[in-house]
Amino acid sequence: MNVHATNYLVHFSNVLMLVSYSVRDILWLRWFAVAAALTNIPYFLAQPETLWPPVVWALVFTTINLYQITRIYLERRPVALSEDEQKLYDMVFRSLRPREFVSLTLVGEWKTAAAGDRVLTEGKPASSVCIAISGTVQVRKQGRDLGALEPGYVIGTALALTGDPSPVDATFTSTARYMCWPLQSIRSFLDRRPDLRVTLQGLVNRELAGKLERVLSMLAGDTRA
Repeated sequence: MNVHATNYLVHFSNVLMLVSYSVRDILWLRWFAVAAALTNIPYFLAQPETLWPPVVWALVFTTINLYQITRIYLERRPVALSEDEQKLYDMVFRSLRPREFVSLTLVGEWKTAAAGDRVLTEGKPASSVCIAISGTVQVRKQGRDLGALEPGYVIGTALALTGDPSPVDATFTSTARYMCWPLQSIRSFLDRRPDLRVTLQGLVNRELAGKLERVLSMLAGDTRA
């Protein structure tokens, strides 16, 4: 191959690199980077004295990018959720990608509650964060009913943040299905996945705002009474 003709390969390779920097999808970025590296190799081989170091490095970069491309394709495979997982996802976690949601559920544990089972005990700190997908949770303070929590309500978030004892009892009124995350497990998970911390923090903030609105409504009801 004519050495001067191979100069066009260098130009084409750099055009591919420019395109890779302009795309937003990391998958396409890596594919363009692979194409750019492979396009350069004939130029290095066609020199009067073969330039082996850049050939080797081009192959190294190509191998790394192909490995990452494989990982991306595996991560983007469709996720099959169980009936319980799908229900929980639709209720609370639609802001997460399905695969992120699955990794979160693996940290927790599905439980079936009987009527009378408690998720919060007045005067004791919360040991977990729970979300019911069926059944109702009755909230009481010193034996007085404060209201009922419907499925999809996140129980224990504020207490998990503060570590304070629970000011209320929270008890299932019937058989229920719920997901439970031990506090230590969820904290360790978020330490390993800082990318999910911001998303989950936004969810917690919305939940706390909803709880504040609920408390204000209860106080307004007490005032009218």
